[in-house]
Amino acid sequence: MDLKIFFKELDLIFKTGDIKKAEELVLEWMEKAQKEGNIPAILAIANELGGIYRVTSRFEEGRNAYSIAIHAIKLLKLENTEQHGTTLLNLASVYAASKNNMEALKLYEQAAEIFEEAGLSNDYRLAALYNNISHVYDELKELDKAQLNAEKSLRIIEILPEFPIEKATTYTSLACIYLKQKRYDEAERNLFTAQQIFKNQHGNMNPHYAATLSAMGELYYYTGNYTLSIRYFEQALEMIRNNYGENISYASTCRNLAQVYEVVGDPSKRNEYEAIATALEERISKI
Repeated sequence: MDLKIFFKELDLIFKTGDIKKAEELVLEWMEKAQKEGNIPAILAIANELGGIYRVTSRFEEGRNAYSIAIHAIKLLKLENTEQHGTTLLNLASVYAASKNNMEALKLYEQAAEIFEEAGLSNDYRLAALYNNISHVYDELKELDKAQLNAEKSLRIIEILPEFPIEKATTYTSLACIYLKQKRYDEAERNLFTAQQIFKNQHGNMNPHYAATLSAMGELYYYTGNYTLSIRYFEQALEMIRNNYGENISYASTCRNLAQVYEVVGDPSKRNEYEAIATALEERISKI
């Protein structure tokens, strides 16, 4: 089994944004790896599968996929290695996405300890880890800790030119914290920087740009420019649907749009988006 072929095919599919086709490919290769008893391949493929389940809000399936990965790590005697830290980071992200913040924080801290002991102080994975910890503290409304970790992430990622998308998402994360702190000028500067980075990339727009668009929708809602707010939220909604389907982020963006339409006095649109959000949240909660 040549994993180089697998990752090449997967990358090509991800560039098209067809998440369903990507899942089919990963499941096909997982079946092959299990039949061969190829534990290193199972580890790599399970991590990819868990990521697909996370972005499509299938959290139980995501936890199961990463459980397979962690079992593979134990079989390969890779505890406390970089691979172990990466898998813990990925599993923590599933817990964070499903709002199980304390479990996510515990796993993130384990991963941070592994990375730091491995000497990865200037590695993009540690930057991603700090960014994710920032998100959890944001959810817990501990904004000072959220800001501190986002800034740690940015300090690492700014000196790694080969990771422009990660840099853009970190600027977006920091901007979201500034929004909650009502530091709108700083939020706007960060979002414009993130937007420029995304637009400078070749090929299709990276799906993570949806978070930047959504944050810009929030910025203009808070600063009273409702026309721009609606425009950015609708662009975010389209990107989320095209890349990930109607997941929890899609529902959240619908709620944001409902809120804007309520302020501008359009009850029909408000009710439309509110109904979509409620139906999606109910469906996702049963998965």
